[in-house]
Amino acid sequence: MYAPEQSISNEEIAEKLGLEPEQIFKSSGIRRHRWATQGTTTSSLAANALTLALENAKLKTEDVDYLLFGTMTPDRFIPGSSPAVQKALALREIPCLDIRATCCNALYALQVARALVESGTARHVAICLAEIQSAFLDLSPAAGTTSMLFGDGASALVVSNEKTEGALEILDIHLATDGTYIDDLGLRCPGTEFGTTRSHDESEYGEDYSARMVGQSVILQASRKIVAACQTILQRNNLVATDVRWMVPHQANANLLAQVARGLKFPTDQGGVISVLEEYGNTSSASMGIALDTLRRSGRIQPGERILLPAFGAGFTWGAGLCLA
Repeated sequence: MYAPEQSISNEEIAEKLGLEPEQIFKSSGIRRHRWATQGTTTSSLAANALTLALENAKLKTEDVDYLLFGTMTPDRFIPGSSPAVQKALALREIPCLDIRATCCNALYALQVARALVESGTARHVAICLAEIQSAFLDLSPAAGTTSMLFGDGASALVVSNEKTEGALEILDIHLATDGTYIDDLGLRCPGTEFGTTRSHDESEYGEDYSARMVGQSVILQASRKIVAACQTILQRNNLVATDVRWMVPHQANANLLAQVARGLKFPTDQGGVISVLEEYGNTSSASMGIALDTLRRSGRIQPGERILLPAFGAGFTWGAGLCLA
């Protein structure tokens, strides 16, 4: 993982958002956010994270056969940000693919990487997951309950065709999407449906072209869909929640994580639900990787333990992954 050094507390943004600092923490579990300085690119965060991941995997840049990059905040509209990481790290002329599955980017990337490795198309697939969301936030009371959530950061994973010491085995990944909720979470503009500028009459569409989040719909569907995805992946692997030692979710907010744990009857008395929200906020695409690396570096994962990876994002799209230490 790699995060910007600048750490912004709730106290520093609460007044702008029309909220109290403790209100932000109570409703989200967040106390601080990492925000990148102006001019920092998403790809630069990703490149730093991937450099660390390759070092940890004891691989060289020439060992990378394929690069996947999941982000909602690319460096530029076209092309994707993966070529920028390729350039920054001087990778070979390999396929570079951007994924736009929002907060489920980690799961989509893992599923694609697993398929590439199992098919023999690649031996080592690098996955970058990064966001710089602070540059797009509306820091006003009108968007306070949305803007209070988001931070910047990056994580990187390497999927390989051979198991090395400390590596996790990908056992299964389940994903699903329901486009019925396409307008309940996301960003309308730029695009062919709503235009490429802010020149449209806002009254026609009901709001500005900032991030849209229908909070009640998101929390209701997220809690249901995440639990269902986890149950699906457990059932088809003949497991129950108590067979899993760690749950490492996309870091949306603390209340949602608690709801999911209750819905699954997942044991929480041993600290099995990993949350990094308090320090980093919701880093969207990067958050699952940041939480997983935090757990890995803690040294608490033991051989033979199972890890559940749930996520939910715009689309709506959701899913869960299952790994074995």
